[in-house]
Amino acid sequence: MEATESSETVTLYISADEWRDITTWMYASLGFDEHSPSGHFLLECEGSKRTWVTSDGEQTTVVNSSGTTPHGLSDPTERFTVLVNSRFFRHRSPVDSTLRVTTSEGGRRQTLITDEVEMTLPEHPAEFCDWRSILSAVSGESVEVDTGMFREACTAASVVPLGAGSADAVHAWVSIQDGRVHLESPWIEYPSTVIDVPVLTSAIDTVPVLIDVKRLVSLLEPIDLGRTTLRLPRDPLLPVGLSAGDFEAVLMPTDRWGGERRRLEELLCEFLQLESVSTDDDGDYPVATPEGHDLYVRLHTASEPVCVQVFSVLASNVDPSPELFEELNSINSSAAHVKVLWAGRAVMAEVDLVAGTLDPAEIANALEVVRHTADRFHGILAAFFGSFDSTPTEGS
Repeated sequence: MEATESSETVTLYISADEWRDITTWMYASLGFDEHSPSGHFLLECEGSKRTWVTSDGEQTTVVNSSGTTPHGLSDPTERFTVLVNSRFFRHRSPVDSTLRVTTSEGGRRQTLITDEVEMTLPEHPAEFCDWRSILSAVSGESVEVDTGMFREACTAASVVPLGAGSADAVHAWVSIQDGRVHLESPWIEYPSTVIDVPVLTSAIDTVPVLIDVKRLVSLLEPIDLGRTTLRLPRDPLLPVGLSAGDFEAVLMPTDRWGGERRRLEELLCEFLQLESVSTDDDGDYPVATPEGHDLYVRLHTASEPVCVQVFSVLASNVDPSPELFEELNSINSSAAHVKVLWAGRAVMAEVDLVAGTLDPAEIANALEVVRHTADRFHGILAAFFGSFDSTPTEGS
């Protein structure tokens, strides 16, 4: 006699209204790949409290709702989590339904029961993203805006100029300026779209954050409340937050120099023969040398064009003096492809490269040149003009 596989079953009632709410709010942030956890709805239940989450990595949507307590749990107050397959809801009219989740040795399977029709699919086995950390990363200045007015402004900011071709993404700078939400969509060879929207609460000016404004429109689209809270960060690399009623959304900023950053990391991995590289707290990529001198590689985005700086601190705590600059001029007159300079009370050896055309030979040569310069002059300059210290400072 064959052994029967043991299983546990949890059932959840989903009303037509809840079905309608989650699909209305959440498809904007659903990843379009069922092979990934981001292509599914995350549902967390704690008693009668429910939280639905979708996230494609660029934006995250959270909808809080309430329903009946899941049936079949040994402890009804424990958190029950399930990745609900989005295929259950696509192209179907919302109706009262029951979701049955069965756990066995072969994994979990889900069955959505509508009337007497049962649709069964396996549950994706991978972990969903840490959506709580995404929400907690939202910080900065909160203002309330008129939902319809702000949605119309964002829609206008997403319009592509005639003749500019089509664009899947339209990027715009968003900030608070002079008590208004300021949107600016720049275009090459066309005037920028500039829109200002009044706010309903007092506000402090914020730094511009580059976003995909079409994504912002998609997050605003289902909001049917008169007011929406917009939260803009004080750091352009932090996300933008939206909230209205039981709805929360997070939109990640666009990495304006993502292509250059990825290319730089690929070249560093190739040169250092590493699988991956990461930045330190200052945003620099540290590179250790056999001689014990620390080199740093920085994507310097404040320059035009964007450049890559390879540098090493030769001496720190250095006061400017005629003798110092005479020595630096002497070094620079004989050193090829590298400049030795004083900035921020430090003497540095530095090579600047154009990020957009960077190739393996350039980055390898720059690292070798700075390495040899550091080995030759680090001890001399530190002994005569400062102290030994390899803490990186801002490049020139």
